[in-house]
Amino acid sequence: MKARDVCAAAGIAIACGAVVFTRSLVETNDAQAVRVAESMMAQMPVADGVPSLTLQLDYRPGGRVMQGPPLSATIAVKEGVKGVAVAKSVFAARKLAAPAAGDTLVFLGRRGSWPLEVSEVLPWDRPAGRRSGYPDAFVSPETAALISEEWRPFRKPRAEDLAAAFKSDAGRNFDKSRALLLWAAALTSVCLLVNTLVLSVEARRRDIALARVLGLQRKSVVARLFAHSAVLGAAGCAIGSAVAYAALRAYVAFSADLFPAGPAFSARAVSAAFVCAPLLSSLAALFALRPALAVKPLEAASARLPRRRTLGMFATFAFGFGSFVAVEVWGSSLMSSFVPSKEWPDAIVSILPSGVSAFDIDKLRNLEGVEWISELQPLQVDIHPLEELKGPSRGGKQHRNALLLASSRLPAFRFTEGDAESAQKELASGFSCVITSMMARARRLKKGDSLVLDLGRGETCPLKIAGVVDLNWHMVTSRGLLRGLGRMPVNTDGPAFVSFDTLAALDMRPQHSVPMTHLWLDYRRDFLETHGPFEAGRIVERRISEALGGAFRKDGGEVLGNTVRLHSRDEVADGTLAHGNDIVGSMAKVPFIFIAVASLGFIAMLVASADARRREFAVMRAVGAARTSLAAILASDALKTALWGMAAGLAGGTAVGWLSTFSTTKVMSNWGLAHTLSVPWRAIGAGAAASVAIVLAIAVPAALAIVSAREKR
Repeated sequence: MKARDVCAAAGIAIACGAVVFTRSLVETNDAQAVRVAESMMAQMPVADGVPSLTLQLDYRPGGRVMQGPPLSATIAVKEGVKGVAVAKSVFAARKLAAPAAGDTLVFLGRRGSWPLEVSEVLPWDRPAGRRSGYPDAFVSPETAALISEEWRPFRKPRAEDLAAAFKSDAGRNFDKSRALLLWAAALTSVCLLVNTLVLSVEARRRDIALARVLGLQRKSVVARLFAHSAVLGAAGCAIGSAVAYAALRAYVAFSADLFPAGPAFSARAVSAAFVCAPLLSSLAALFALRPALAVKPLEAASARLPRRRTLGMFATFAFGFGSFVAVEVWGSSLMSSFVPSKEWPDAIVSILPSGVSAFDIDKLRNLEGVEWISELQPLQVDIHPLEELKGPSRGGKQHRNALLLASSRLPAFRFTEGDAESAQKELASGFSCVITSMMARARRLKKGDSLVLDLGRGETCPLKIAGVVDLNWHMVTSRGLLRGLGRMPVNTDGPAFVSFDTLAALDMRPQHSVPMTHLWLDYRRDFLETHGPFEAGRIVERRISEALGGAFRKDGGEVLGNTVRLHSRDEVADGTLAHGNDIVGSMAKVPFIFIAVASLGFIAMLVASADARRREFAVMRAVGAARTSLAAILASDALKTALWGMAAGLAGGTAVGWLSTFSTTKVMSNWGLAHTLSVPWRAIGAGAAASVAIVLAIAVPAALAIVSAREKR
């Protein structure tokens, strides 16, 4: 078997094996669910009917306010527990280290915050998720009596009912990129087959011509080409499936505690691979058909050496690197709409769950390091006409809504319609608002139009649009805990800035009972430069907490505590970028892995290149050229081909990624996302450097081996 055929079969085997292994891991993971649920119920037994409730955690690893959805724990009552016993699974959901015994955890309910000392950390570390409702923390009846929240009797489920909660670990995460994995595997297989078939035709050109002289018909040439491609495809699938089976068994055996039910090999994935193999082989043969049919009988008398063929590897590498670039550009362009705008104030402070009196803002007027601070009062109001939000709800229907934000000042936002001075005057006059470009695009609104709100009971209220500002707000309003209050949806069409009077007129609650729950502020520049966003936030947060320490309101004789959390815009931005890079990076690994697989084709190309330069190399050796010099020439062929392929892949991948952004935002059209091209040069540069390293790691040893083999003949 020729080296080119071995490389093609090996590449197809790796591609097929990756798909089969991934799908088998998903099915293996699913097969464990019931056994894992049974194990959890045995390690953390809970009696039927005991009181339980779910509370959020104000957990701050490293002293930082957490970015992203807050942690939550379901607490059940259990005799003999001191403080709170909490399972590692509460923190494993966000890949965080669990606290130590003796640490204090702050639980946050609807009526107050409840600091509890950790008495025991339970070893169970498999997150079941909040929706499972299974307790992962325990307190004594005496401690439960002090937590004046809405306790409900726990209804003990069956293990089968909890099984779905354990179908979302690493195996399921692999499954999220299944479409990309299948596409990359198919493309890699086709490219490797095309490269091998073209090189095979060129290497056997005289043999094919001689067969044509002896009567071989063109249809027989076509049949041989298709048969050759089919054999390589079938061999690759068979080898890949066998290797995937062995790898799965080894993986499960190595992590036996995670897979008590053993491996579940995906026969469906193997069947799909063998069904797709003939189709991909036929497609590759069609691409290689033209050079095969171009061989003429007269070439049987030709003594010329085979020509160098680099087009196949050029296309292979261009497609592979282009796929990587497309994923990076798509992700970066999409994420650009979620990074908070610099025009947003430096920080939002949440005082939850109870808030404090609006008069207590006076205690914060002269905070050191703060340039200005103002109350920021949020209220979500449904938009007319009502349009139901899709997805899980918190009891009852939830509709698309506007997040009304009232403040005594409007920050220096960048206006795309109107201007700050006139907008501020209109806001002060009442029943006007300033909206974002996202909402304007999503709802086709402009300055002078009205944003019509549905107040319920058949009442509506139009707010005249006094201006439109270009502002990315998604993550900062989410991380700042501005939305989802009062059982409202966590999703919103976006902020609409209004005056306090307008908000009061739209709020159905008695104004004397409405607490202050949020602030926003800007630091003094010298203070921020001295301490940086993280340390500045902790200092100001501590000073706000101290200033409001005696301001908590009383209800029924009990002091309702709050947590003061400062959410820095720049920390939110860093967290958003890190999360986006993590998601995009995981997806980009799929095409990048197949770049390495596709690079195996360089071995076949170098063999063909050495055959084409046989006479040239013989002359060079005769005049004293070293083997390393000849190997360097071959390796440089591979590097040049890869670099040209990367250049083409960069251009094509950027275009595909940009077009994919358009299609994605079209699906998310009701979000009003902007179409912004963002090319992450650092990530692409790192990928390019890694690609060059892979090519050299394959080409240099292969070139040395090829030259040495030629010398021994």
